[in-house]
Amino acid sequence: MPMKRILLLTCLALLAFTAGAQIKVVGHRGVRHNTPDKPETPYYENTIPALQYCQTLGIYAAEFDVQVTADEKLIVFHGPVVPGLGKDIHKITFAEARAVVLPGGSQMPTLEEYLAEGKKHPETKLICEIKKQPKPQWETLAAEQVIATVRRMGMEDQVEYTTFSEWCADEIHRIDPKAKVLFLDSGVFIKDPDYLKAKGYDAVSYDMNGLMNHPGYAVRAKELGMETTLWIVNDYEVVDWAILHGIDYVSSDHPERIKAYVDGLKSFEKR
Repeated sequence: MPMKRILLLTCLALLAFTAGAQIKVVGHRGVRHNTPDKPETPYYENTIPALQYCQTLGIYAAEFDVQVTADEKLIVFHGPVVPGLGKDIHKITFAEARAVVLPGGSQMPTLEEYLAEGKKHPETKLICEIKKQPKPQWETLAAEQVIATVRRMGMEDQVEYTTFSEWCADEIHRIDPKAKVLFLDSGVFIKDPDYLKAKGYDAVSYDMNGLMNHPGYAVRAKELGMETTLWIVNDYEVVDWAILHGIDYVSSDHPERIKAYVDGLKSFEKR
């Protein structure tokens, strides 16, 4: 075994005794077993089957995406391009979106359908990403309708919110000041934790590119009392990096694999 790997494992063993291995796992889009090369899967991203599988894993949360259709209705979908149609989700109607059969046979869930399934397992948090929209008023509409639906279903304690849009993040807190908002950012020029804390956001969610270029941001976020999420984490080495840097959550397309790896570290801790 290479010396570098031995040293890394030694560090991880030490971190296990300080609860470093207690990092929590989030299912990205529930689970995302579809790939561009192999889109056909029973667990296509953002579908009810993907959420149901995620709920069996005993992880912290399932993340899902909300979009606005051309007739200003909400649909659970990432997009923007709709499989089989080749059209932007913002340019088709809700009825057209619902008629689409996704690879694997599922359809795009309504927000109510997705939340209803999520409510069956309150132990699994739901992290709702309101996607950036072509116009700010659509982001306001989405925030208002999502929060109204969450309130109507009595799920305020189970649902958290995340977005790349400062406008949308501000709107979420305007509508529900108690809502937990995780600000998403990616790339080399990510917004620093001090700026995001001053904006009133509760947590930060950075991609690997962002945190690799700014590893001190994880430390600073913790100093400010902000939780940190790293995405997309599909490799064990990235989990190691996250633990070494004190990251609170990792979001993965394959949470079943990452959960098993993290559980292995916890088992090591108990020996």
